[in-house]
Amino acid sequence: MKQANKLILAVTCYALAAVLVLGGSLYALADPALSGQTPDTPDDPNHSASNPTTEEEIITRPPLTAEIQNTMLIENNAFTTPENKYRALRIEHSFQNIRGESSADKVKTFAEFGFGGLATNAVWDDNYLGSPLALAQFNDFVQAMHDEGFRVWLYDEKGYPSGSAGDLTCKDHPEYAAVRLVELEFAGSGKTKKTSALPDGFIKIEYALMQTGDTYTTFEPKIEGNNVVVEGTDGDWRAYVYCVANYSYHFEWNSSYPNILNRDAVARFIEVTFDTYEGAIEDFPEVIEAVFDDEAQLLAGHHIMPGHLNDPVIPYDYDIFDTFEAKYGYDPRPLLPLIYSGDSAEAQRVRAQFYAHVGDLVSENFFGQIQEWCKAHGTQLSGHLLLEEQMFYHVPVYGDYIKCSQSMGYPGFDILDVRPTQYLNDMSTGGKYASSPAWLAGKERVMIEICPAANPDEFAKDHLNYALGTMTFAYFDGGNQITSYYSQANNDPATAQVFNTYVGRLGSMTVGAQNLSQVAVYYPINAAAATYEAPSSQNLYDAKGWAKTNDKLVNQITEGIRREGLDYVFLDDASMQGGRVTSSGLLVGNFLFTTVIVPSATVMDIASMRVLDALIEKGVNVVFVGEMPTIAFREADQAELEALSAKHTGLLCQKYTEVVSAVTTVPELRVSTSARYVYVSPYEKDGVRFFFLANTFKRDAEVKLSFEGAVGYRIYDPVSGEIYEVEDTATVQSCRALFVQPLLGE
Repeated sequence: MKQANKLILAVTCYALAAVLVLGGSLYALADPALSGQTPDTPDDPNHSASNPTTEEEIITRPPLTAEIQNTMLIENNAFTTPENKYRALRIEHSFQNIRGESSADKVKTFAEFGFGGLATNAVWDDNYLGSPLALAQFNDFVQAMHDEGFRVWLYDEKGYPSGSAGDLTCKDHPEYAAVRLVELEFAGSGKTKKTSALPDGFIKIEYALMQTGDTYTTFEPKIEGNNVVVEGTDGDWRAYVYCVANYSYHFEWNSSYPNILNRDAVARFIEVTFDTYEGAIEDFPEVIEAVFDDEAQLLAGHHIMPGHLNDPVIPYDYDIFDTFEAKYGYDPRPLLPLIYSGDSAEAQRVRAQFYAHVGDLVSENFFGQIQEWCKAHGTQLSGHLLLEEQMFYHVPVYGDYIKCSQSMGYPGFDILDVRPTQYLNDMSTGGKYASSPAWLAGKERVMIEICPAANPDEFAKDHLNYALGTMTFAYFDGGNQITSYYSQANNDPATAQVFNTYVGRLGSMTVGAQNLSQVAVYYPINAAAATYEAPSSQNLYDAKGWAKTNDKLVNQITEGIRREGLDYVFLDDASMQGGRVTSSGLLVGNFLFTTVIVPSATVMDIASMRVLDALIEKGVNVVFVGEMPTIAFREADQAELEALSAKHTGLLCQKYTEVVSAVTTVPELRVSTSARYVYVSPYEKDGVRFFFLANTFKRDAEVKLSFEGAVGYRIYDPVSGEIYEVEDTATVQSCRALFVQPLLGE
């Protein structure tokens, strides 16, 4: 990798430079005319990242001084014995079963086990949230937890997934139930009749189209008994009938599930759940730190399905096509066949727009509406979405993962196979998808649910070692708050103390710290949506699409970056377009990205392409991988997108192996080791630079450290709890972390 020359700021400029404070991360502007200038945000109507200010901007962090850089990041005692605010929260749905007769006795268990608190809920019974006595007992318990300095999160559902409120959401409100749009396809020749059974739970026919050649015309199918009847036309024809239907099958715990696209349905969920808890818990804002929402989801593409289904389904609400038309300026119903399948540019564009609209609705009506309630009542929405691990799943389950996560107070992710190798191979990007929107928005917490449900027998063989190793990498990926179903730790004090102390030390270093990664990996969700075709089985694992291939490409790229001693952040369209283009890089929130990698974003919003073009014109490192953008998100922008793509085809890497050599960003801390591989991520806290090291190797790794101007290094070891200094060499245990603070000469 080559040194990026645009980050060099002449020493003579420091005297002139103003300091721009961005959420705790400091940058100096070389042009004094820009001193104190408030950065534009996406809400600023005059802002355009693709048309940056004409003055030359060279941005760098202020020079490190020994006085600040050598300051202790945390005192010895606070690191060795971390506070409850950094420790794991035990998940316990039956708080009455916690050891102890009284609430005070139950609370003592948490001190014995070393937990920082609890994520819990009122009793799950036939009168869920309807018993004043049960709610009073719950209030008594959470008050006792709070009084003793333990933290309390609410779990917002009876069972799983969140939204049903134990069937209270849809009780007496059948209009709030999730519905699906089923495509029935017919084919024939001449004026023959074709029939198909109505889908289970049939409500109405939304639309019907007759195709002859390339022409689609609307028609009125007939309903005879339990069948749809289509009368053909001259020549070869194909007909599509789109039926609105209830889900006659249900998932997981409850017998009903609301439509999370529907604002009124979600408002009802808030009323029966959150308003009830707020009315029952004294001093609610002081006692309830956050709310745990568990995998709320659309049901149009699911991971647990009956085996007899054979009709493709897309997300639906009764006004979804009206709200789509209001946003995009056309009625999508005449193009419904293309939303289900097809590889033409028109098909890909309408699918990209449709699922972008779905993402908007889920983000605004579900996560956004609940977060609005939480903020108004002094708490935060946390928890996690379903299957965050790969972008391929994001499209059918909620439309746009990052958009939805940005609407949460504390985004999160879960880990079901709690073994380090399995986490690194299969789940690491899920952690980054969760932490990236949190980091970009300056959010303090990223939740990690640890639930060893996959391969439990294998996990049990070496559970503590597995758990500590997996948490090392989950924290490295940006998580910093554990909620735990780890039964061995929940039941054995010795295991719990080791586990909770280790993750508490990780949290004591990372909570409140600013990640300083300079590599952004673009999130091509529009391209993923454009190629997603709803499978007839309705099982999302059966769907075929480009995104599966691109997920593999993204994994290879991010792994290659880390092997070079760098870390990365996922960057979505909104964040990119809301950033500031400078000759030093793309300034987004507290990040200055000196490299932007674009993996096979075949469909792209022109505003994002303009940002990339402006960065390239400034000399910033932009790397396209696999394919250039070829389809504009809006048809009116097609010619401009094609021109910009053609302009920059020289920056295209055909293989992920070419990416590493194309990246010009270099790590600030050089870590030399014979082990494969020690990951390094840069951080800053209170103006002090430090680095998070994580050893992925199966053996301990001796590392030699190199940082410009360093005369030594302060080591914070979360395994032993020790803080000590070394000249330039340290040891990182296998699958464990080490924090390194370079020390400068006076």
